[in-house]
Amino acid sequence: MSQPVLNLQSQGSWVQVYNETRAPDVVVDNSFTPIPAFELGFLFESHILAVRCLSDSAKPKWRFAGILNQKFQLGTGGAASPLPIVNASSRTVRLNRSALVQFQHLTSNYQLVFEPAHWLKDIQLTVWEYRGPVSDTTEEKIDLVLDATDRIEELLVSP
Repeated sequence: MSQPVLNLQSQGSWVQVYNETRAPDVVVDNSFTPIPAFELGFLFESHILAVRCLSDSAKPKWRFAGILNQKFQLGTGGAASPLPIVNASSRTVRLNRSALVQFQHLTSNYQLVFEPAHWLKDIQLTVWEYRGPVSDTTEEKIDLVLDATDRIEELLVSP
């Protein structure tokens, strides 16, 4: 199985695409309405993201920030036979940490929805998208075989 070869440590390979802080509308006597899901209103093309969730009011022992869902439309979504938007995969996100998230490459683009933990009183979600070069170990091996084939052909043709 091939593995992607990425340039993750280059700052130029990353673009911050989303940053939003939310808090509940009403806090009365320590009860509040949970923070609604973050529905990122655009499509992602890269399947490699960096995600960070911060909360100033979280207790130090809290670890769970919420769930990050990858969603996409099945088919074209036409009016004659509308197909649903499906939840392709989910990742749990830790609180006050940054994480590298890699989704399966099932479609060319997808949506993200982040569902914060219902007990959080505030949360900041920041998402970076990897836009650097992506190569594949399989491609590298194919290139090596092609180079070797070219050298063999040259040896066979030359007198």
